Amino acid sequence: MKKIVLTMVALLSMTAMMAQDNGKRERRAEPTAEEMTERMAKSLDLTADQKTKVLALNTEYKDVLRTPGMRAPRGPRPDGQTGATQQQQRPQRPQLTDEQKAQMQQHMEKRKEYNEKLKAILTADQYKKYQDQHQRRGRRGGPRGPRSADIPQN
Repeated sequence: MKKIVLTMVALLSMTAMMAQDNGKRERRAEPTAEEMTERMAKSLDLTADQKTKVLALNTEYKDVLRTPGMRAPRGPRPDGQTGATQQQQRPQRPQLTDEQKAQMQQHMEKRKEYNEKLKAILTADQYKKYQDQHQRRGRRGGPRGPRSADIPQN
């Protein structure tokens, strides 16, 4: 009888853990234009008028604001191990086709348009703060130190 009860408790706790994990995956969904605007309003202290304009801009450019990592979930690591070196973690990048290069160029131009329009809405201080936040988010791990090849040998 004790074994049955312990087995049931173990199954229930495993089910609860899996349910919590599924909730985390759902939160990683792509943010909406409204959510992005709310975050910007909080971090940049936007006025009501600015918030309305930024919401319209974010809605217009929502396809540009998605980052490549937000489009699809990442798969398993290519090496299948945990202790791989930096070289082993990343497979060789495939060559981009002309179509992919054109799409990337178009995306970059639309992003530049977005930034110009946003700059017109925000004050100089707000835009500088936005740029600082944007650069920090893009670094993923902060500035790199000197590489071993760059360190002089004594």
